[in-house]
Amino acid sequence: MKVTKINAHTGDWPESRQYKKSIRLDFSLYVSGMILVLMLITGYVITNQYVDTVTRNIVDKLLVQARSSSGPAGKLIISTNGPDALLLNNICRKLAVDNPDVYWAGITNTENTFLAHTDIKQVIAGAAMPPVSFEQYQDLVRPGEAFDLRGDTIYVNVPIRENDVLIGRLGVASSMRQITEVRKTSMLAVGSITVLVILLGIPLTMVILHRKLRPISTITDHLKKIDFDDINLEIPFTSRNELGYLADMLRVMGAKLNAAQKEMIENERIARELEIAREIQENILPRAYPQGAGFEFAGAYRSAREVGGDYYDFIEHDDSHIAFLVADVSGKSLPGMLVMLLTRDIVKRISRTVKQPAELLSEVNRELLSNIKKGMFVTMFYGVLDKNTGRFVFASAGHNPLIVVKGHSGAVELIKTRGYPLGLMSPEQFNKRIENREVVLAENDWLIQYTDGVNEAQNGVGEEFGMERFLRQLEACKALNPNRLVEEVLKNHTVFVGAAEQFDDITLTAMKWSGLNADKYKDVIREDVHVN
Repeated sequence: MKVTKINAHTGDWPESRQYKKSIRLDFSLYVSGMILVLMLITGYVITNQYVDTVTRNIVDKLLVQARSSSGPAGKLIISTNGPDALLLNNICRKLAVDNPDVYWAGITNTENTFLAHTDIKQVIAGAAMPPVSFEQYQDLVRPGEAFDLRGDTIYVNVPIRENDVLIGRLGVASSMRQITEVRKTSMLAVGSITVLVILLGIPLTMVILHRKLRPISTITDHLKKIDFDDINLEIPFTSRNELGYLADMLRVMGAKLNAAQKEMIENERIARELEIAREIQENILPRAYPQGAGFEFAGAYRSAREVGGDYYDFIEHDDSHIAFLVADVSGKSLPGMLVMLLTRDIVKRISRTVKQPAELLSEVNRELLSNIKKGMFVTMFYGVLDKNTGRFVFASAGHNPLIVVKGHSGAVELIKTRGYPLGLMSPEQFNKRIENREVVLAENDWLIQYTDGVNEAQNGVGEEFGMERFLRQLEACKALNPNRLVEEVLKNHTVFVGAAEQFDDITLTAMKWSGLNADKYKDVIREDVHVN
């Protein structure tokens, strides 16, 4: 059979002889198949729900019977002359008699050894009640109770208590016969209905669809006879759906082209605005890393999108004190950047008069609370370094722990301070939790602060970079200067992540304390850290 290949790029009109397959037949077969599949799925779901309901009822009944028997059993266990084995056995036998599906019933002491059993051999042999644990239907059990569905058996286990003291357990093993019968009955019913649908429903459906889709043949016949030199699209129809497709096709195509053009212009505008926003963000990040005779700072930032919500900065309080902060806004892209800009302005203004970290964060929270969108928040770390002594006072508003790397021993310490994120809690609640902490730095000690994008980054198989790997990297690089440390850590971070997409902004700052007096303070122009 010769097959005519259609070239969609030639612009020629298609020939009708190339399209002989009936869409009415295809659609009828498709719908019929879907009905059959839905019937089978529905039957499967209904069967499972029915079996689940019956199972719950049976388990609930067993639990009720076991609970009602646990009370009398408790009295007999703590009787004056010791556990009354005869009456305890009667309780077990009564449970088996009241429920024909019960295989056995038993009562144990606190060591889980049988005191009574429908099979006296279990008591004589000193057998223990099998462990019972099942995750489903946990809403049926009370504290201390458990059950299991194992093989063809339902196991129920309830505690025996006297004056809220556990003195034993009562267990029942019952057949799942009723559940099995219900499943078979339901599956038989579903199978019968499915056969009925195949014999009657599907043929009837195909006939109805064939008639309802007849207007498609009318449209197709008209298109086959069309004169392409004088196209007349006034196609007779009997169905509103087909008319909507044919009469409005060109109008819809034109409308879609217009919409696509507008969308393209809008996307270009948004891209330009994002580019401007990115430039603004780059401009507000520190252009110089502070450096003095006793200390040296470095940092790096990498946005997950065009712009992000991370922020870090250095603020000189006076000749002897310099503050640095790292913040992470909950939102990303433009919303996160806008909140970041707002937070930056508030911090800059308040830091002129407020020097203590906890007090400053409290004031920032007070102002940010009324200006931030509900649901958004900012975590922030803020610390002040005494350039003469190495004393570092800091506070954290829900941010990551401060990492201190000891220069001589290489020991790494994570210091977590209490505090809520900014913009979430009322000033009263926020102020009750926020606190100042301090460390006094020795020679060659490091202060490291970062955002979650560092430790929570994942590689292509979903493995996190993690704090342990992060801390090992810091320890391995502690002999470098801050700029090189940041560069090496982020370089190794990039190698670990590989081609995986970056989902969060990354900020990393580092300060090394040399232990010298900071007699002269200066800024050095930042060497940007770019890790590709």
